[in-house]
Amino acid sequence: MGSEDLFHKRKARAGAQLQRQKRERARNKRYLIVCEGTKTEPYYLRELLDDLGIRPQVVRIAPNEGVSPDRVVAHAVALYEEDAVAGDAFDTVYCVFDRDRHTTFDAAVQRTRDLNAAGQPFVAITSTPCFEVWLLLHFGYSDQPFHAAGKKSVGDQVVSALKTKPGFAKYGKGKKGIYSQLKDRMADALTHAERLRRHGAATGSINPATNADELVKAIQALATK
Repeated sequence: MGSEDLFHKRKARAGAQLQRQKRERARNKRYLIVCEGTKTEPYYLRELLDDLGIRPQVVRIAPNEGVSPDRVVAHAVALYEEDAVAGDAFDTVYCVFDRDRHTTFDAAVQRTRDLNAAGQPFVAITSTPCFEVWLLLHFGYSDQPFHAAGKKSVGDQVVSALKTKPGFAKYGKGKKGIYSQLKDRMADALTHAERLRRHGAATGSINPATNADELVKAIQALATK
């Protein structure tokens, strides 16, 4: 086979791959996720993506730059604008952070709302007090608020509650395999999170609270396309 034939075959394969990528892009939305947490949330979400067979090119989980909510949103904006300049902006940008004791929480949520109102697809995925509220909802419904006590912060109290659940006695921040431990309880968690949100809307309660289920459902929807 001559070098010219090899050239044409390589060119044809490259063209076919480009067409497949274009078809996939037309079919699938692209999401950017920027998390406050450096391990717990990214590990959980990557395991979810792997389980559903969703490639990193479709959902990008970006390393954060600073752990306060305002820094999470600022970093997400920078990444979104970078991709937009390149000509292929993300369809939705999810900023994942906790209320915990952060003084910039409300301002960060408001900024995502302002960006969305201005036509930029930013969504705040928040948990009060922390992401472990979402994990707890896999084991049952509760709207009992959490409060700091003694030397334990409000986040510590949520983690302590999680450690009472089957298989979670040794739970710690940044532990891998959490998604696989809980995946069989996912349907219950989604139901409980929605119920908790209705409770919050009806009572004005913001503790506990989470909309992590909305991000999970958005990712699940990608796997059905």
